[in-house]
Amino acid sequence: MKKSLIILFLLFLGLNKSFGQSSTPNILLITLDDMNWDSAGSYGNQIPDLTPHMDRLANEGILFERGYVQASNCSPSRNVIQTSLYPHQSGMRGFYFVQPKYATLPEILKQNGFTTAVINKPADTSLSPEYSQFWDYSISIQGGEKRSAKGYSKLLTKFLNGVSKDDKPFYCVVNVADPHKPFFNDKTSREKGFDKFEPSKIFTLDEVEIPGFLPKHPKIKQEILNYYNSVKRGDDCIGEILSTLENSEFSGNTVVILLSDHGMPLPFAKSTVYQNGVRVPLMVKWPNKIPGQSRDNASMVSAVDIAPTILDIVKVDTPKHFEGTSFYNALSGQTNKSLEYVFAQFDENAGGIPRPTRTVINKKYGYVFNPWATGKYEFKSASASHTTYKVMKKMAENDSNVKDRFDSWVYRSVEELYDYETDPNATNNLINDPEYAEVVKELREVLKNQMIKTNDYVLEAFKIGPKNTNELNVWMEKQIEEADERTKTIKWKRYKNNNGLTKNNTKLFQTK
Repeated sequence: MKKSLIILFLLFLGLNKSFGQSSTPNILLITLDDMNWDSAGSYGNQIPDLTPHMDRLANEGILFERGYVQASNCSPSRNVIQTSLYPHQSGMRGFYFVQPKYATLPEILKQNGFTTAVINKPADTSLSPEYSQFWDYSISIQGGEKRSAKGYSKLLTKFLNGVSKDDKPFYCVVNVADPHKPFFNDKTSREKGFDKFEPSKIFTLDEVEIPGFLPKHPKIKQEILNYYNSVKRGDDCIGEILSTLENSEFSGNTVVILLSDHGMPLPFAKSTVYQNGVRVPLMVKWPNKIPGQSRDNASMVSAVDIAPTILDIVKVDTPKHFEGTSFYNALSGQTNKSLEYVFAQFDENAGGIPRPTRTVINKKYGYVFNPWATGKYEFKSASASHTTYKVMKKMAENDSNVKDRFDSWVYRSVEELYDYETDPNATNNLINDPEYAEVVKELREVLKNQMIKTNDYVLEAFKIGPKNTNELNVWMEKQIEEADERTKTIKWKRYKNNNGLTKNNTKLFQTK
């Protein structure tokens, strides 16, 4: 009898090992860089064979139609996932390092027996430069190798081989560089040798269309083609990552979460809080838990909700300071209590120039508050260096419609309201239409309450009001002065900012 029990126990251990060592699920979180929510075929894109690997992942798990991020640029958005805090709460408003005030998701998981890893972009996935505080493995990828599908497979294989020696579950973040600029076939990409990593299929101009938020022009269409070819290469990377997992011992017990960090790097998408800036593809696969071909059209879920959801999956208590709401019920087939609103923001660009913006979005409308948009300041982002921006600027000289559109990108309005059901590309600002006065009133109040709840520094400007432009300008000058000081005194995540090199500075920006 005793011998039989021993045999059964050993069999149990063997079965447990075959499902990835621990009975606790592993977590593989994959991000794409700068991919619009509607670029994947599973979200309605009609380009044939563009994203088969993403589409298969969605088909094997659950796809969220209403997925969002809290910030529309890289480092602030990625750190929302790891902190379940809004950027103004964590301090990660831009591209500098900050001192964490609370335990982050990877720290909590490490404390609960997980091995943690980040492959590519460890700086943008971490609050402070002390990576070992968050990650047992932090792996940077340099140059064109970031565009190599086989490269991601090689690095993930190396990590999985290492972690297989431990009897511990893992949390691994893999950050795919595509379709970030430079796109495949961009001049810069060719010059730097990135194009030696070709997508598995190269599309033609006849197969793509310019998004509705941009004007029609041959050069813009070429840039859109280059973007979609980069989306294809990004999907190739996803395919290699998923294949690597599926061929490992961890395949049956690993939850895969995939999303983009924000929208495409062109005007009216990345660096904005419009739908094309903060709405993202979001899909989750959980073997033997989530039925295939699941689609959630109702729940509003976002990046701030990912950390509490992961902790629910692995049965670890969620800290009280987390702002997000777990969508675990949606994964487990139960009724998910859908949030009524999501909140998103933009604070400053990678160079350290502040243009704070806030939005509240429900299932129909999006209200936007731009305290900087008084007519005195121009919007500054990396898009000004790209073809589409330059073409729009040139077209605006002779086309009044393009001029109106271009000016709305550069100067905005202090307040904006869009009906995303009928105007998904945010082309018709309804803020002054009396028919929508009650909607504006409601969403203003919702946003104000959120600012109060999260101790948002923009609340001061919100209280000034949209018509008091002189006071808003005074407030903005204070923000510019503080941002300027940060670019001179703190450790930066990029090799330069608008004041030059501060990469090696060690003083960290302390959040208020």
